[in-house]
Amino acid sequence: MAAPAFPNPTFHSTFIPNPVDVKKPIEKPHNKLIEELYGAARKPRSFKQWEDAAKESTLELKQHGSPSPLVWVLVRGKDIPANAIVAGEERRQPLYIARTFYEGGICIGKAGRHLPRGAAIPFNGLEVHVDSYEVLVPALHPVRYSISDTVHMPNIPRMLGETKDVPGVERLNLIKTVVLVDDSASMAGALWRDAREALAGIADLNDKASADGVDVYFMNDFRFGVNLKDGNEVRGLFDAVKPAGETPTGKKLQELFDTYLPLVEDTQRSHRPITIVVITDGVPTDDPREVIINAARRLDRNQIPLKRFGVQFAQIGDDYEATEALQELDDDLAAAHGIRDMVDTTPYDSNDRQFTSATMVKILLGAIDETLDAAASPQALNGTLGTALR
Repeated sequence: MAAPAFPNPTFHSTFIPNPVDVKKPIEKPHNKLIEELYGAARKPRSFKQWEDAAKESTLELKQHGSPSPLVWVLVRGKDIPANAIVAGEERRQPLYIARTFYEGGICIGKAGRHLPRGAAIPFNGLEVHVDSYEVLVPALHPVRYSISDTVHMPNIPRMLGETKDVPGVERLNLIKTVVLVDDSASMAGALWRDAREALAGIADLNDKASADGVDVYFMNDFRFGVNLKDGNEVRGLFDAVKPAGETPTGKKLQELFDTYLPLVEDTQRSHRPITIVVITDGVPTDDPREVIINAARRLDRNQIPLKRFGVQFAQIGDDYEATEALQELDDDLAAAHGIRDMVDTTPYDSNDRQFTSATMVKILLGAIDETLDAAASPQALNGTLGTALR
């Protein structure tokens, strides 16, 4: 069913200033407009609150209708109702008014079936693509689409700005970044999406800040990517891998040590310091301690400077046993075995639960600057880096 003609030619300017041109900052709407669009009594404080309320109100509309002539309904992906209000046109495709929760508040933007994830919102001059949002429909018409009983809470990716506006990120050029991703069965779902988007952001940053891209490996799957400098390449690699199996951290670390240790040991050539970041959600199913101890002794024996090679364990998810296991690798190995301290960990942070590009930047810059590692947090980096990272 084709979308109806736009019923009110003044609606565009009356309701939302510049809703379509999302590459330009939108002026803050008047308070009365905020109340009309959002409802003064139901302003959500988190993405989950917003999405739960949106699902509830959409189901209420389907079952009982609405006294209002226009209502917001929840949409996932590109499943836009045929009777959604058309607000304009882009690339000869209809554009619809959309809204979603982002960075602490509700943002107005655009939706369209031609957009990569279904909708986009403006944020500090950037276009942020989202796949969970609401569109306006006339309540007099039925909403002709279905709503899943299980609402997925996606990670909303942050588009990257120019690196000149991101203090410290240019220092990523000082190290070679290698990432080992846990692709065990427990990583399926939201954790997998979070890891994918975080690494996609880092790849895009490396395109501007580093001569080399990011090397990405998986614990179980044979696929890998070398010198990735495009977020879409990272996404394509992740999408080809299906999380399954166990968490053979030690075995895969040994393979990476065999590949990358010779690069820093070669006295005939100069190679940037190498940092291996292990992203994992659970306790290893093998024991990586012996592998790490042997690598540290090898580096000590060859008198390789401490900062030339390191391993950073980054916990994704909130498994308490995983937190303890990773902390032991960080705190106990060097003192117990008389070896260099080449391991650092970033455990799950209950105050910053989502694993994002900012988490990765904190880890990588911490590998370069120990003072940053001791003092910074993903929240602080989000404030420092602005909207370029998350």
